[in-house]
Amino acid sequence: MFRRNKTTPPPSKPEQPEAIAINLDELAALEKALLEADRLRRHWMESPPYYGVELLTVHDVIAMLYQRAGAASVVQPDPQRARLPLYRHEIKWLADAIRAMERHWARDGHLSDARLLHNRFNALLGQTRAIIHMGGVPVFTSESPQAPETRVIPAGARALNGSVYDGEVGA
Repeated sequence: MFRRNKTTPPPSKPEQPEAIAINLDELAALEKALLEADRLRRHWMESPPYYGVELLTVHDVIAMLYQRAGAASVVQPDPQRARLPLYRHEIKWLADAIRAMERHWARDGHLSDARLLHNRFNALLGQTRAIIHMGGVPVFTSESPQAPETRVIPAGARALNGSVYDGEVGA
């Protein structure tokens, strides 16, 4: 009556969790944003929207992040080089905190700092997705402290084709 397909499907690849690596300064800024949003929510009698297996409080979230920082310090004892994972669904905590700060008039500087941090996290998440999509091959590094240095060509230098550089851009 029914025929079964005698070929077995190829094993599916386990999906990699999308995570970014943050440093301790970014962790402190994230903690500051979450605590400010929690202060505003408590003032306006709102409950925090942090869901995991059960409803998490802000202090549970921060404790979990600092436990990861403790584990990262075992692997990398230098605190400036230690990196801890922050997963994609956890970046939403910062987005929720930003919405609470916008809704309840956050203190000066807190909202702009949180937005900059959220933009950085999203850029790092985009980089992680690109690396995963490229099969684990990093296309560019996230650890570069600044843009790549530009090469200064002195006037009068010869190019490979024999032309002489006259000091103007694009020449």
